[in-house]
Amino acid sequence: MDLNTQRELIEGLLQFVTLVESERKLLAADLHDQTLSDLRELARLARRLFEKPEDAMSQEVRNGLAKLIFGIESAMDEVRRAMESLSPSALDTLGLVPAIESCLTRTSQSCERPFLTRFACPARMDDINFSETEQLLIYRIVQEALNNISKHASARFVEIVIVRESGGLLIRVSDDGRGMTPSGDLRRARGIENMRYRARLIGADLTWLKATGRRGTVVEVRMPIRGSGVGG
Repeated sequence: MDLNTQRELIEGLLQFVTLVESERKLLAADLHDQTLSDLRELARLARRLFEKPEDAMSQEVRNGLAKLIFGIESAMDEVRRAMESLSPSALDTLGLVPAIESCLTRTSQSCERPFLTRFACPARMDDINFSETEQLLIYRIVQEALNNISKHASARFVEIVIVRESGGLLIRVSDDGRGMTPSGDLRRARGIENMRYRARLIGADLTWLKATGRRGTVVEVRMPIRGSGVGG
């Protein structure tokens, strides 16, 4: 395959990724406008019933309403998490670095056993001009790394550090979890392959290795800083 064909293939794949992300945004908007709105209305009606005088209903009914309200509010939280996963609002409003920090915090909070976190970005970012597509794919790579940690690592501490290197940006995601097993896990392996696929699309280098001298895993994403971005 010659260089021009490779370039055309990558451009086509980037256009496809952009289309998929647009569909994700539409789905997130539908969840907000319809599903979340319906749940808010149900919660409002349930609260109105719950706030009626005590002699207007039995204690059993009141307890049932309390459970119903709790269930609706929990469902609303799940919908919000799904919306944020589909279309990260922080990426659009705040930029790549705050979005990654927000993703780290949110992933910890959504775990059954939240882990301690540390986020550091001593890198100067104001002169880096990644395209929207590049930022989105970098974010998705980090998001998948954090998903792997939350689902498989049983980590107590997760750290993300973003630093400048010669001609590029390094994003390091490390944890103190159980690490990678020799046989691996099919779902985890699929997640790693998705990360590598996204990295290849934007010319980034992805490294996934065991932490040195301790438990855990380190994921490193090295993204070259060019004069202009790739795609969108």
